[in-house]
Amino acid sequence: MTQKKKINWLLILQGWAMLWVVIGHSFLGVFKEGPAWENALCTFAYSFHMPLFMLVSGWLFYLTRLKHNEITPPQSRLSDDGCRLTKRWTYGAIVKDKAVRLLLPGLVFCIVSFALKIAFPGEMSRQVGLNLKDIVHVLVYPYDNPFREFWFIATLFWLFLLTPLWEVALKREWTKWGMLAVLMVVHFWHPSIELLCIGRVFSYALWFYLGLLISKEDIVGKYLTGKKWATLAVGVAVYSASRLMVHGEWLPGLTSFLGTIGGITLSFGLALIADKYIPKLFCGFRNYTYQIFLMGILAQMFVKIMYRHVSVPYVAAYLLCLLAGLYVPVLVSKLIEKIGWKPLKMCVGLK
Repeated sequence: MTQKKKINWLLILQGWAMLWVVIGHSFLGVFKEGPAWENALCTFAYSFHMPLFMLVSGWLFYLTRLKHNEITPPQSRLSDDGCRLTKRWTYGAIVKDKAVRLLLPGLVFCIVSFALKIAFPGEMSRQVGLNLKDIVHVLVYPYDNPFREFWFIATLFWLFLLTPLWEVALKREWTKWGMLAVLMVVHFWHPSIELLCIGRVFSYALWFYLGLLISKEDIVGKYLTGKKWATLAVGVAVYSASRLMVHGEWLPGLTSFLGTIGGITLSFGLALIADKYIPKLFCGFRNYTYQIFLMGILAQMFVKIMYRHVSVPYVAAYLLCLLAGLYVPVLVSKLIEKIGWKPLKMCVGLK
């Protein structure tokens, strides 16, 4: 989408989701072994933020690619008023676009993270070696990559590769909802295959497809826009219920699934409410969510290393880690935009 066509509530939603990604990475010690308030923040963040990003990715993909193809004739031609119609997005063009804008920056930061781990092994919790075996391993097992966030990029790229499947599923009513039912089953029962993130594709395909479906059916415009507060209330209620559920639920994973549904629903409610009352919320970083995802963890890593060597109050260091994760990537991105060198912009996912 161009800047003019960007949807404000969606920008707020992206900013909100990115905020919780950074919060989830801001713990200073061992994950979930810090203060109670930090553990509570991490628990909430990890209950929904990555499924929400998958859903938003699907929402945007339908709006900017699949919907465009549905309304554009197979062949470029002149319209009745003499204007040339835009060409459709071919499968090859979609794959190339996502490889350049998604995979390339991810691979660049894999290399950067690999170099940092080799240069500062004493400061890193997970070690790597400069040999062919380790290099191949981190590529075929993205979750064990020095840049662990690469698992999300690899999984999302797989979901874009499945574009023909989504196009077929969205064509008819019975295939549209049938696919949703199939993905629900796959979400709960799928093989755990870390090779090339295949298992995570099974797990996250449901959220990506929900984004496609919500976008195609205009669920937000038809049902949620006029019921902002109700959407928020329902989301809070579902999330709270998931936290109160006892162990041993009849369906393994049901508690976490309800928590995710609740977190996503309340996020939509908050974004719609903020769009009405605080439309510029998160405007300082919401246009750079992918750059924050790529660079934020490195800025936070620096703060965590400094914290281990300098006596600073825990809360102050935590806030510094949070702010560094959000705004250092924004500052770097703005500098790169000012430089304007296209190859450099491509390396950080900027247009």
